[in-house]
Amino acid sequence: MKTELEKGELGSAIRAARLEKHLSQEELAELVGITPTHVKHIESEHRKPSIELLYRLVRTLNLSLDTLFFPERADGLEIYRKTERLMRQCNEKQLRILYAAMEAMLKEEG
Repeated sequence: MKTELEKGELGSAIRAARLEKHLSQEELAELVGITPTHVKHIESEHRKPSIELLYRLVRTLNLSLDTLFFPERADGLEIYRKTERLMRQCNEKQLRILYAAMEAMLKEEG
């Protein structure tokens, strides 16, 4: 069982989530109340975020840390997590359209 994060894993996950949301380091810094330099240092792992800052980053980026903390559970879940993060941004109408499209795709394959 893995008991420590590999160097670079947390910073890389934060950077990937930031880029996925099309945010610059400056924009993310403003959203979570830190300096852009602090974001740069967290992404490059020169600094570790406090628990409070990590919480703000995770919430702002809609990031799941499950794959970092429990990599053995991550088999095939990355695309599911990305889809889930996008779905959280949808309104009810958009969710209904997605649901109908998924239902139709599954009926075609079945």
